[in-house]
Amino acid sequence: MTNSTGAPEPTAGNSALVQPWRRIATQLCPLIGESGFCALFGRAVHVIGPDYAWLAPRQACRAPEQLFSALEERMALVDGQRAAAASDALLRTFTDLLAALIGERLTQQLLASATSAADHPAGQQKNAQEQK
Repeated sequence: MTNSTGAPEPTAGNSALVQPWRRIATQLCPLIGESGFCALFGRAVHVIGPDYAWLAPRQACRAPEQLFSALEERMALVDGQRAAAASDALLRTFTDLLAALIGERLTQQLLASATSAADHPAGQQKNAQEQK
Protein backbone atom coordinates (compact mmCIF):
# COMPACT_ATOMS: atom_id res chain seq x y z
CA MET A 1 0.00 0.00 0.00
CA THR A 2 1.25 3.51 -0.78
CA ASN A 3 0.16 6.96 0.26
CA SER A 4 -0.54 9.96 -2.00
CA THR A 5 3.19 10.64 -2.40
CA GLY A 6 3.85 7.09 -3.59
CA ALA A 7 5.76 6.18 -0.40
CA PRO A 8 4.83 2.96 1.37
CA GLU A 9 2.30 3.35 4.15
CA PRO A 10 3.67 2.40 7.58
CA THR A 11 2.79 -1.11 8.66
CA ALA A 12 1.81 -1.04 12.33
CA GLY A 13 2.22 -4.81 12.75
CA ASN A 14 5.94 -4.55 12.10
CA SER A 15 6.46 -2.75 15.41
CA ALA A 16 6.09 -6.12 17.17
CA LEU A 17 9.36 -7.15 15.50
CA VAL A 18 11.21 -4.70 17.77
CA GLN A 19 9.96 -6.24 21.03
CA PRO A 20 12.49 -9.12 21.07
CA TRP A 21 15.27 -6.54 20.79
CA ARG A 22 14.01 -4.74 23.88
CA ARG A 23 14.07 -8.00 25.84
CA ILE A 24 17.55 -8.86 24.57
CA ALA A 25 18.83 -5.42 25.55
CA THR A 26 17.37 -5.87 29.03
CA GLN A 27 19.48 -9.00 29.41
CA LEU A 28 22.67 -7.74 27.75
CA CYS A 29 23.01 -4.09 28.76
CA PRO A 30 23.88 -4.85 32.39
CA LEU A 31 26.70 -7.05 31.10
CA ILE A 32 28.09 -5.16 28.10
CA GLY A 33 26.65 -1.69 28.64
CA GLU A 34 24.39 0.33 26.39
CA SER A 35 27.23 1.43 24.15
CA GLY A 36 28.40 -2.18 23.81
CA PHE A 37 24.90 -3.29 22.86
CA CYS A 38 24.60 -0.47 20.32
CA ALA A 39 28.01 -1.31 18.86
CA LEU A 40 27.15 -4.99 18.49
CA PHE A 41 23.75 -4.17 17.00
CA GLY A 42 25.36 -1.67 14.62
CA ARG A 43 27.87 -4.27 13.50
CA ALA A 44 25.05 -6.76 12.81
CA VAL A 45 23.22 -4.11 10.73
CA HIS A 46 26.44 -3.44 8.82
CA VAL A 47 26.97 -7.16 8.10
CA ILE A 48 23.47 -7.63 6.65
CA GLY A 49 23.56 -4.20 5.00
CA PRO A 50 24.05 -5.41 1.42
CA ASP A 51 20.71 -7.23 1.57
CA TYR A 52 18.86 -4.78 3.83
CA ALA A 53 20.34 -1.35 3.15
CA TRP A 54 17.10 0.32 4.27
CA LEU A 55 17.87 -0.81 7.86
CA ALA A 56 20.99 1.33 8.12
CA PRO A 57 20.57 4.02 10.78
CA ARG A 58 20.74 7.65 9.81
CA GLN A 59 22.80 8.49 12.90
CA ALA A 60 24.88 6.63 15.42
CA CYS A 61 23.06 4.96 18.30
CA ARG A 62 23.59 6.54 21.70
CA ALA A 63 21.13 4.41 23.68
CA PRO A 64 19.18 1.24 22.94
CA GLU A 65 15.81 3.00 23.17
CA GLN A 66 16.95 5.45 20.47
CA LEU A 67 18.02 2.49 18.37
CA PHE A 68 14.66 0.73 18.85
CA SER A 69 12.67 3.82 17.93
CA ALA A 70 14.64 4.21 14.71
CA LEU A 71 14.35 0.49 13.96
CA GLU A 72 10.61 0.58 14.52
CA GLU A 73 10.28 3.56 12.15
CA ARG A 74 12.28 1.81 9.42
CA MET A 75 10.40 -1.49 9.86
CA ALA A 76 7.08 0.35 9.57
CA LEU A 77 7.99 1.60 6.09
CA VAL A 78 8.25 -1.84 4.50
CA ASP A 79 5.79 -4.68 4.08
CA GLY A 80 5.52 -7.29 6.82
CA GLN A 81 7.31 -10.01 4.88
CA ARG A 82 10.38 -7.82 4.19
CA ALA A 83 10.43 -6.56 7.77
CA ALA A 84 10.22 -10.10 9.18
CA ALA A 85 13.01 -11.33 6.87
CA ALA A 86 15.24 -8.41 7.89
CA SER A 87 14.47 -8.97 11.56
CA ASP A 88 15.33 -12.67 11.28
CA ALA A 89 18.59 -11.94 9.45
CA LEU A 90 19.50 -9.25 11.97
CA LEU A 91 18.79 -11.51 14.94
CA ARG A 92 20.80 -14.40 13.45
CA THR A 93 23.74 -12.13 12.71
CA PHE A 94 23.60 -10.45 16.11
CA THR A 95 23.51 -13.86 17.79
CA ASP A 96 26.47 -15.11 15.74
CA LEU A 97 28.51 -12.01 16.60
CA LEU A 98 27.65 -12.27 20.28
CA ALA A 99 28.54 -15.97 20.31
CA ALA A 100 31.90 -15.17 18.74
CA LEU A 101 32.56 -12.68 21.55
CA ILE A 102 31.29 -14.50 24.63
CA GLY A 103 30.80 -18.08 23.52
CA GLU A 104 27.90 -20.14 22.23
CA ARG A 105 26.74 -21.45 25.60
CA LEU A 106 26.55 -18.09 27.36
CA THR A 107 24.84 -16.57 24.33
CA GLN A 108 22.21 -19.31 24.41
CA GLN A 109 21.65 -18.79 28.15
CA LEU A 110 21.24 -15.03 27.76
CA LEU A 111 18.88 -15.30 24.82
CA ALA A 112 16.89 -18.03 26.57
CA SER A 113 16.47 -15.65 29.52
CA ALA A 114 15.22 -12.95 27.17
CA THR A 115 12.76 -15.39 25.60
CA SER A 116 11.47 -16.65 28.93
CA ALA A 117 10.95 -13.05 30.07
CA ALA A 118 8.50 -12.66 27.19
CA ASP A 119 6.72 -15.92 27.97
CA HIS A 120 6.16 -15.25 31.67
CA PRO A 121 4.94 -12.17 33.52
CA ALA A 122 7.50 -10.80 36.00
CA GLY A 123 6.06 -12.60 39.02
CA GLN A 124 5.89 -15.96 37.30
CA GLN A 125 9.46 -15.60 36.02
CA LYS A 126 10.75 -14.84 39.49
CA ASN A 127 8.93 -17.86 40.92
CA ALA A 128 10.31 -20.09 38.17
CA GLN A 129 13.86 -18.90 38.91
CA GLU A 130 13.42 -19.51 42.64
CA GLN A 131 12.32 -23.09 41.99
CA LYS A 132 15.52 -23.93 40.07
